[in-house]
Amino acid sequence: MQPEDIRAALATIARTEQIVRRTVLRWTVAPTLVTWGIVWLVGYLGTLFLARTALTYLWAGLVTLGFAVTFGLQVFYERRVRSPLGRRIDLSWLVASGYLALWSSLLFPRDPHVASFVLVTGIMAGYVLIGIWLTRLMLVLGLFVTAVATIGFLLGPAAFALLVGLLGGGALLAGGLWLWWSGHDDAR
Repeated sequence: MQPEDIRAALATIARTEQIVRRTVLRWTVAPTLVTWGIVWLVGYLGTLFLARTALTYLWAGLVTLGFAVTFGLQVFYERRVRSPLGRRIDLSWLVASGYLALWSSLLFPRDPHVASFVLVTGIMAGYVLIGIWLTRLMLVLGLFVTAVATIGFLLGPAAFALLVGLLGGGALLAGGLWLWWSGHDDAR
């Protein structure tokens, strides 16, 4: 092979990698962000208005929907795009979800406000880590929502629900829509 042929082949490989990254971001990450943005908007704003029993049912339904969409998309697209890194990321989220469920179940009866803060910031720690490895958008979202949650936590339960619902859920929703419509690839 001539040097020009090698350069052309490498350029083709780089373009193919970029197309695959954009496709994965658009068809898995974007709808997942939109789904969880809606879950947080409805759930945290519902926290301000609903009685405890209704709120429990609301959150149970919303979280079930969120996990179904998230893992459904992962399973569906994993068949089409196989990646050892993708499988490891999925398993990492599954393990982190288990730990977060354990921590919140222990914290919730004592202090629901602290339990919610731990859940939100634990999830955002995952976003930051994904952002370090894959796409800056997740890093920015993770840091922004962590800051919003911290301010809300310090201001009290009502402010926390309002800020995390509107700004946190809104940021996830906007981030997902931006990924979907922009076709932007900031993957590392």
